[in-house]
Amino acid sequence: MLVLTCTTETNPCPPSEQVWVSLEALLDPALVGITPELVLKVISWGFGFVFSSFLIGWLLSIAVGMVRKL
Repeated sequence: MLVLTCTTETNPCPPSEQVWVSLEALLDPALVGITPELVLKVISWGFGFVFSSFLIGWLLSIAVGMVRKL
């Protein structure tokens, strides 16, 4: 699929600056800055947050249970 884009930051775009570009070239994740290392880092942070939240809740439930037994 081709998309009509402008090569300059002018509005309206002059006809001499309009080009047809494939959509795959515009949506390339590497051009945006999405790399495998970044994806791994984000997944690791997400897993760490969920796991630590689970541990905090679990430890709080154990503490509340111990207080109720007293």
